[in-house]
Amino acid sequence: MSGKSVSTVALFGMPISNVSMAEAVERIANGIEEGTTQQIATANLDFARNARKNSYLQQVICDCSLVLPDGAPMLWASWLLGRPLKQRVTGVDLIPELAKLSAQRGYRIFLLGSKEENARMATEILEARYPGALFVGRYSPEEKTLEEMDDDAILSRIHAARPDILLVAFGNPKQELWIDRNRERLGVRVAIGIGGSLDMIAGTVRRAPKFVQKMHLEWMFRLLQEPRRLLPRYVLDTMALLRHLPGEIVANRRQPEKPNMWPLEVSLQGRTRLVHLPGALSGADCRIVEQQAALAAERDEQLVLDMTLTERVEADGVGCLLEARRAMIAAGRPLWMAGVTDPVRRVLQSVSLVQHMRMAPTVREAVRLCGMPERRKRYVPQTGRARMAAQAKAAAKQNTVFVS
Repeated sequence: MSGKSVSTVALFGMPISNVSMAEAVERIANGIEEGTTQQIATANLDFARNARKNSYLQQVICDCSLVLPDGAPMLWASWLLGRPLKQRVTGVDLIPELAKLSAQRGYRIFLLGSKEENARMATEILEARYPGALFVGRYSPEEKTLEEMDDDAILSRIHAARPDILLVAFGNPKQELWIDRNRERLGVRVAIGIGGSLDMIAGTVRRAPKFVQKMHLEWMFRLLQEPRRLLPRYVLDTMALLRHLPGEIVANRRQPEKPNMWPLEVSLQGRTRLVHLPGALSGADCRIVEQQAALAAERDEQLVLDMTLTERVEADGVGCLLEARRAMIAAGRPLWMAGVTDPVRRVLQSVSLVQHMRMAPTVREAVRLCGMPERRKRYVPQTGRARMAAQAKAAAKQNTVFVS
């Protein structure tokens, strides 16, 4: 299978977009022109570890329009699963490309988070490097927990600046959860979590030399700079890698070799689009699944994937299932999978995705159930009286004296 046939590879339970830097920038530009708010994540091993601990965070990442492979372990895992990614697309490399795009097309950029001094220095560096880049605002709110943040005050600054691109530097998972819970109120075309990228652009954190980056050893360079902060994180990330990746590989390789003796077929049953999958889901068939999901979403149809005969899914096969799910949820409808076989279920369990998939024992049952609307829950920010009541309750709890 050629690399070009793979658009998304499922790694650690996340749909990693198999794109080059140029392709990522092009898709972001297309998203801006489409006019709907899109969330983009730049994922590394720390993202994967956090997502495996928090199913809601995993859902947020799975619902992102793009999940870019920021960390070297993403590439290593894709090689081990036989579906290699094209390249790393890091947040610190993406931001200058977006500044260049802003200078070329007039897109407006707002920086949220990081330290004020670092955000200011990064802005000045990028404006000097890309004359005409439109950085229309920046704001470094006081560091607080998600529950304590005043979303209304932050959103008022964003709305006043009218940006097309919002870059959020709160760090994972805070930035992803904050973008998600305010997604419908942001008023921007693209929102991207960028972690500590502004610190590197500003120069307060040194970037590894190019040859170190090409060897995929940038993590070691960073560890030497900030051992006290990064060593505990890297230890936990490594433990998570050793705990989860072997299981993912074993589940993938335990699947029976199942040649595609019959082609993928599509049929319509009223307002339901039925996609009958082949024995092995991978390669060009993944593109067809994604296209059928896009058609169903566009034509206001329901979508059922008949997996009765499917006994093997590769990493790109799981990736296309997640892409189809995202397209349908964005359209307000669920994706139903019918007749999921045991080998496929084990693969989905190995990456903690079973809980995010809707499965029915038969196609008939899936068709009956797929008419139910998909209502996706989001974290709701506490504002006004709700926040005051929560604060008063917390204070009362702290001041309570228990008498035995």
